[in-house]
Amino acid sequence: MSHRQQSGADLSADQRPEPATPSSRIEGEKRRRTTLLRRKLAVGIAPAIALLMLPTVAAADHIYDGIIPTATYGPACINGTVTDSPVCRTDNASVYWYADSNDYAALEQNDKDALSGMLSAQYQPTDLTVTHESNPVFSGSGETDIIYQEETDGLTGLYGITWCDDAVNGELYTCDQTYIRIVTPDGYRVEGGSVACHETGHAVGLVHGTEAYPVLDPGDDRLGCMENAEEFPPNLGNNSAHLINGVY
Repeated sequence: MSHRQQSGADLSADQRPEPATPSSRIEGEKRRRTTLLRRKLAVGIAPAIALLMLPTVAAADHIYDGIIPTATYGPACINGTVTDSPVCRTDNASVYWYADSNDYAALEQNDKDALSGMLSAQYQPTDLTVTHESNPVFSGSGETDIIYQEETDGLTGLYGITWCDDAVNGELYTCDQTYIRIVTPDGYRVEGGSVACHETGHAVGLVHGTEAYPVLDPGDDRLGCMENAEEFPPNLGNNSAHLINGVY
């Protein structure tokens, strides 16, 4: 999904916010509404989308089901494309990631640093073990789980897209290698890393509020960075963390 929008969350590239600063927020409610209603971060359902520190992981039970499969959304995981892929989830709790270093979709060093900080702050405190991999594996049973790219190709009107490149044979919902592409420049740093947090959520199976059960408003604050509406929350949030821990 692209900030798997249409069930991902796509943010309009034309309305892209400036890199986060202590005071950087989209100015004006009208502009915020225009920007975020077009924010389709992509994951095959509709497109898919952390830098600020997450103090603790939720201790309380989650109050909705927002991880694949839910009672309202549960397509089988298939090999997708940058323009079409269902939400899948990575195949185990040990998540290895790689920031593309090829000229085509390479992340700049400041974006790599922002991505690493987001993963450490938002996903490492969950039951996932998140590890950077310097030498990625692109075939076989031990493929690198998530490949992050920074590129505009395929992101017309979107801020980010997530798709499965290698669905696990014999399993309904899991993917062995997932690609995340976020718009350049600065896509990994806008709004405190919210886009990267959102798209990574899709890679581990989190869905938008419209695919959750019971269905939530896309902008429900309980969704954390999985919101797909008028806000850019940078934190994963306790509900999403609890959902991850329940699956992995």
